[in-house]
Amino acid sequence: MLGGLYTRLGGSPSPVLATFALSLLLSLLARMGSLINRDGILYVETARIYLEGGFAPAMTEFYWPFFPVAFASIAKLTGLGLETSGYLLNAFFMAGACALLVDIARRRFPDAVWFVVLVVLAIPGLNEYRNELLREYGAWFFSMLALWLAIRFDERPSWILAQSILPSLAVAALFRPESLVLYPAIVIWQTWSSPANERVRRLAMVAGPVCVLGVVFLIYFFSSSLYEKSRLASDVVRFGVQGLEQKVQAVAAVLPAYAGEQVRGILIWGSLAIIPERFLAKLGLFALPLLLLLFGGRLIDAVKRNSLLSCAFLAHVLVLSVFVVGMQFLAGRYVALLYLFSAPVIGYGIWRFVSDSPRWKIPVVALLSALMVANVVSSEPAKRHFVDAGNWLSANAQDSQRVYVESARTLYYSGWRPMRRWYTEDRRELAGLIKDGRFDLLVLEVSRKEKGFDQWVQESGVEVLVRFSHPNGDAVIVVRPKANQGSVQAG
Repeated sequence: MLGGLYTRLGGSPSPVLATFALSLLLSLLARMGSLINRDGILYVETARIYLEGGFAPAMTEFYWPFFPVAFASIAKLTGLGLETSGYLLNAFFMAGACALLVDIARRRFPDAVWFVVLVVLAIPGLNEYRNELLREYGAWFFSMLALWLAIRFDERPSWILAQSILPSLAVAALFRPESLVLYPAIVIWQTWSSPANERVRRLAMVAGPVCVLGVVFLIYFFSSSLYEKSRLASDVVRFGVQGLEQKVQAVAAVLPAYAGEQVRGILIWGSLAIIPERFLAKLGLFALPLLLLLFGGRLIDAVKRNSLLSCAFLAHVLVLSVFVVGMQFLAGRYVALLYLFSAPVIGYGIWRFVSDSPRWKIPVVALLSALMVANVVSSEPAKRHFVDAGNWLSANAQDSQRVYVESARTLYYSGWRPMRRWYTEDRRELAGLIKDGRFDLLVLEVSRKEKGFDQWVQESGVEVLVRFSHPNGDAVIVVRPKANQGSVQAG
């Protein structure tokens, strides 16, 4: 396995090794000067709870705690901080996923492999999350490992390779459970990619033992308490017919002029339209190589050569479709895997373009290199106002249920336990709690887009104690009820 990753092509440096090293460098650049994201705070807190109390308390904090458990274990073994361990693990997962993809592309598009390297490291929708602590990276790496094993199996079938595919996806599912949908995609791909006289034997090798074990596991999972204890039970309801019908009834109540069937169609097709919109929005300039392949009559051939990743692309679109219909929203990072699967075809399209127009080769390489850096180096100042607010909070107040904090990042940098805090996003409800004497101090995260905050301050009987602002206008504002002016002193 490692031999293939470190191979040299024609005496030149391996594109796979170069991808791995450059990816690590980009992750390091992205991390410099950036602060932890909200999901990252949840993962760090879950990891801390795991180290203090074990797996069961960690699962209570976060329903799918395997990523926090993984980097908590690294922190325990190495002595590194939890946050550092998480980012380090993410960086290696991302580098490994990109390297495995390039090795797959090297087999299918050998002449275009270096442009695939540039694409996978430069495409914004995939690389702009390098500064965030996310569980997606582990899912991406082990999913790409399963696809890489499937390619190796297709080249040289063996029982070892065949039985390595599902375990890889099973580990990916510990990060994102929907990764398992790639397994039927691999089986379907193998059905038509196998030689006719080998098809039955190969399918038996890939799918036979897995089908038996899969059925046994599913029966156990859905009949045991594990199903009820995980969030999967509620997700099935939310994403299923029952969840859709509840949303149809809610919309129909607001828009009585529309019949149920009309509302259902609006919800389904309107939701599904979000997927191509999100995909194309971050594809940007990288849509041009696909258009050139399309108008040049080469797109279908490129998709066929990238057949395994094309099947994986369609499988993930199916997952996104179920999610977006059930939830009516789609986070950008959920779409990122589509860019990973598309990178070989996009790189091939760029290679075809510069082959036909050699004078554009240097400008194109320069542009892609600039995009690589632009994705990870932000010109916007770091959000230090969260750090400053956290430092002020730790120096001027005691961790108490009478302190209302709606900013998880402020709590994180204050050293207080950031989870298990109730808060409301409704300012009117909060004003009522203030008048009831529920809080002595309030730390509010106020977006620059929030209108009427100053009027709310006047009407709710509080005064601004201290304000920590970002240059973009976002702020963390500490207020207190006017009746409690002597309870907290500004630092």
